[in-house]
Amino acid sequence: MNSKKLFIIFGTLLSFVLLVVVFSYLDWEAFFTALKTVRIPQLLLAGGIIIIIIALRSLRWTLVASMPLTTFKPFWYAANIGYLGNMIYPARAGEVLRIMAVHHLVPLVLGRAITSSVIDRMFDMIVVGVFTLLVLWIHGHRIDPNLGKGVISVFILATLILTLFIIFANHLHARVQRWKTQKKWQHKLQEWLVHAIEGIQVFRQARHVLIALLITTAIFVMDYFWMWQITVAFGWNLPFEAGLTVGVFLLLSISIPSAPGYIGIYQVACVFALGLYGIDQTLAVAYSIVLQLLSFAIMGIQGILATVLCGFNLSRERQQDLFPVQK
Repeated sequence: MNSKKLFIIFGTLLSFVLLVVVFSYLDWEAFFTALKTVRIPQLLLAGGIIIIIIALRSLRWTLVASMPLTTFKPFWYAANIGYLGNMIYPARAGEVLRIMAVHHLVPLVLGRAITSSVIDRMFDMIVVGVFTLLVLWIHGHRIDPNLGKGVISVFILATLILTLFIIFANHLHARVQRWKTQKKWQHKLQEWLVHAIEGIQVFRQARHVLIALLITTAIFVMDYFWMWQITVAFGWNLPFEAGLTVGVFLLLSISIPSAPGYIGIYQVACVFALGLYGIDQTLAVAYSIVLQLLSFAIMGIQGILATVLCGFNLSRERQQDLFPVQK
């Protein structure tokens, strides 16, 4: 059994165990009562914000790839296909699917498609690092300090890697071009790396870096705002920082192996985050269910719509490898 299958099995088992533990302590009467009292206007507002966030993420990816704004639509298709893939496949397969989608739809050579996707995610890591430090500052006396050290390390590492790639892009490009390849797979790897580094060079020359950072900041602020609106929908009088705390806990938790859709992980993250504000486990789980269903409903609908409109075959592309072995 290969490591990938072990990773999937471990993630699925972990999600199952977490769900059993969380639901075994629920007060079911209070759980269903809380769900019945959820206010619809706040849910509609939160849903509209999610749609805007996905559009902003697609716009940022377009800018990071240094493509004209006329290609926004295929980037939107690819982003939604990625979200749908993460919902139905394990091991964050949606990240691969969104790369394959944009590679076919723009079209963008595979190396540049991967590079743009990685840089796009690095913007997330850099900005979420700042917000995570803010949460640690707010709740520093109640959160394990080792968590803060880990977050700071990831934040510094992401910033350092992105900076080094940008600085040494020309040097790397020249070295890779001087490689002597004999086998077909070696030539394919060289071609992919050249395109990938060219993507970094194009990004370095772009004028959109500051705009991408501002868009990323707006994305996360809006993300935390709609999560806070869900607390309002439950009738809880919590500050905006509660949405910020939930969002940061969720982002940190989805890096853990889990079943498709982060089932179980979502629930535990919300229990810990809202527990800091005195919300008991039963109500926190009810909140997590609404949060997850709302986001998945919108991502699922838009993902299916994107696959239909652009003719992308999700299952076929899922079976293909980004790095096929050349014989």
